[in-house]
Amino acid sequence: MGHYTNLTLSEVQDILNFYSLGEVKELSPLSYGISNSNFKVLVIKNNISKPFLLKISNDKNKSELSGEQEILHCLEKAGFPLSISPLKTQKDTTIFSYKEYIGVIYPFVEGITPKPEKETCYQIGKALGKLHSLKKESFSNDKIRKHETIGFELPFISNFVHSKDCPSQFKEYFWDIFPKGIESLINESFEEGIMHGDLYYDNTLFKDKALITLLDFEQAGLGPLILDLGISISGTSLSNGKVSLSLIEKFIEGYEKERPLSQLERASLNSFILLGLFSISLWRIYRFKFGELDSKKADSYLELLERASNFKNELL
Repeated sequence: MGHYTNLTLSEVQDILNFYSLGEVKELSPLSYGISNSNFKVLVIKNNISKPFLLKISNDKNKSELSGEQEILHCLEKAGFPLSISPLKTQKDTTIFSYKEYIGVIYPFVEGITPKPEKETCYQIGKALGKLHSLKKESFSNDKIRKHETIGFELPFISNFVHSKDCPSQFKEYFWDIFPKGIESLINESFEEGIMHGDLYYDNTLFKDKALITLLDFEQAGLGPLILDLGISISGTSLSNGKVSLSLIEKFIEGYEKERPLSQLERASLNSFILLGLFSISLWRIYRFKFGELDSKKADSYLELLERASNFKNELL
């Protein structure tokens, strides 16, 4: 988790003025958000106090941030109940620009980050199934980006492992886990729809033991649903930091309450749980090892690859 930007009350007030929300009274940095800085802002207007979530993007450009807001708008139109739509400025835009910052303001939702246990996995699985049950065709008139433009899908993984930029340990883990490569999976036709792209358990909020909100659609886009399922399971169905077969079972039980898996998806699931870990490890490599977001986390991708190795051994 990270917090990278420091704002003064005066700067926050300047940002709030874009929205005419009122007077800032309290500003509290929040710990969640690896690639952005989040704040709970308490605002007073007409003697009524109200909290908002202020998000400053630390590694996305305006186009990438706009893509996320367009997806949230589409989900709102589709009646998806578990996403939060951004507020609009007085100029009817969802993104503000202030000094060197760009960001978004959302309604603040009170909730807690759950622990990765059976009921958590069941409910997150059910929520992801609900998201995946939205048919791709229903968004045909909307400008929704493809996940491959901001995430790391199978062709990218396969090409990366052959590139000169690929860290040696990434190659070693990949070829140990996929000695025959992944071309056969690349050549399959998997159903596509809206992927969340990063639905780990810490990107959810629960209240009274019920899931109320999915957070952080920064990696969302149109792509293969089975990869999204693998990503989410690999970061949610965890026991002592390892992927748990019993928690996967609960996750899939919840998921299939909303969207049954196809025969091909079911047969490929374990491979995509492993590939989900490679996909997110690439995200970390490009943000932390190749990028400048947080050099202290340059090797954090290795914990995900070790998790993949442990899971592969569990399957043997």
